[in-house]
Amino acid sequence: MATKEMELYDIESLKIDLPTAKELSQYVYDKTGISLDLIGKPKEEQYLAAKNALEGKKVPEAFVSDENPYVNKQELVPVDDIRKLPPRSEDLPPEDTMVHHFGATNMPHPLDPQSDKKVHITFRKYDSGVITYQIVGPIEPINVGTRINKYGQPQPEKITWLDPRTEERLMRRVDGSYTEQGRKLHTYCVGEKGAGIWPLIDRDMVSVNSKNIADPWA
Repeated sequence: MATKEMELYDIESLKIDLPTAKELSQYVYDKTGISLDLIGKPKEEQYLAAKNALEGKKVPEAFVSDENPYVNKQELVPVDDIRKLPPRSEDLPPEDTMVHHFGATNMPHPLDPQSDKKVHITFRKYDSGVITYQIVGPIEPINVGTRINKYGQPQPEKITWLDPRTEERLMRRVDGSYTEQGRKLHTYCVGEKGAGIWPLIDRDMVSVNSKNIADPWA
């Protein structure tokens, strides 16, 4: 069975037909799907790398890119990285001592409390009586500034994030006292605006379980 021979390319012809690094990289991308990083490289090496790619030969790592040659970086809107949360504090109770958790999805937004935005908070109760809270989201993109792109259309100068998330934080201590923020959260959750959800957070799991016992001898 005959095999199809790989098409051969002439470097001088490539120089004539594709005189710029941009044109050369786009042509190689169209033909092979390989992205080349050619800008700033010696001309002869640019065309040799392109010829190798077109002919299915190995391309030096220094010439390989993961960026689409048709994308104009100057037209891209920069996007800030999403911040990483700090690790769980060692001062909190062991995770395997948690006896109850409750997710509240309609809590006021700490970064924009006057708006209609809400956050999701997970409350955790431990067998020591300690209660913690953690804001788990949502994260929302925020457009910053305005600029006009080459098509005459407005676009943001960059995109950042409205990120209310927190690590797990102490709310109620072992002795039953509250942290400063914990006291505020407790007051909200027991009040009318908090829909009186506190009993759903601070549940006595022994009494709850006792109501559900089907076999007292088990």
